[in-house]
Amino acid sequence: SGNVFDKSWTYKVKAGFTRLGGISRLEDAFVQKKLENGIAIKVGQFKAPWMREELVSSSKQLTVERSIVNEYFNQGYSQGIQVGYEADDFRVSAWTGDGIGSRGFGPGRTNSQNTDWDRTSTNYSFAGRAEFKLAGEWSQFKDFSSVRGSDAGMMAGVAAVTQRANQNIGVAEGTKVYGVTGDFTWDLSGASLFVSGVWTNVDEPGSQSTNPWGVTIQGGYFVTETVEAFARYEYMDYDPPTSSDIARFDGFTVGGNWFINTRVKFTADFTYNFASLATGAFVANSAGFRVDEPGQDGQWAVRAQLQLLF
Repeated sequence: SGNVFDKSWTYKVKAGFTRLGGISRLEDAFVQKKLENGIAIKVGQFKAPWMREELVSSSKQLTVERSIVNEYFNQGYSQGIQVGYEADDFRVSAWTGDGIGSRGFGPGRTNSQNTDWDRTSTNYSFAGRAEFKLAGEWSQFKDFSSVRGSDAGMMAGVAAVTQRANQNIGVAEGTKVYGVTGDFTWDLSGASLFVSGVWTNVDEPGSQSTNPWGVTIQGGYFVTETVEAFARYEYMDYDPPTSSDIARFDGFTVGGNWFINTRVKFTADFTYNFASLATGAFVANSAGFRVDEPGQDGQWAVRAQLQLLF
């Protein structure tokens, strides 16, 4: 990442290795131009302005990995163009592109990451997000922790998406998707709170309309200058046409972070799901869960991570 010509022209190119197979895939690849009066135009491949938890870097999360609600509804990487405006107390972004691959979009999902320009699977795809800074500085909302002695801050955000699948997506052609999400972040100088909710409507021609939704509540507290304890609760209704009685995630995560220094962080956590992850439920590899057998519930997982940033 860096700038060309002058500081108003910036770029970023980033690749990542997949969990399965270790294949390197292009993630970010964009150019951004900042104009006068707080306006910026971004073009290329990046994350559309949808779920806040996904927009926060994976290196700045509270737990080992993002929430399961986020893994189901997140936007991932897409190709498109975004226009944004930032003021002292609020900022807005509007995006249009080749499609968003959220699992919460059902058969209407389409991930345009690293795809050919002539194979677009949507007639249209739009996303918009607005954030309101109630206290603090914008820079402190790049993560979910609030260290001791830092400034207090508070931010609220809302976002909406819509897209329609075309003939390139196959049998789901014509599927329309609408979605809304809202979130609240509160930094308390040694403690933090994050609350998020999301809902989508998936209307596939000839099929029953579905409305998956989810909520996430998480918080952290620094018990010492370098050790942070955290807890998270999630509830999600996948709302599939069948097996709706078992298609739930209802669980919690507890654990802690040890900030060894400014570059090294050790995280460990424990997650438990009261509901079943049998047929009809989403099983997240990032959470360490597996598919339950019919009638089973109460699955749990333990994770640990050592992170080095450079």
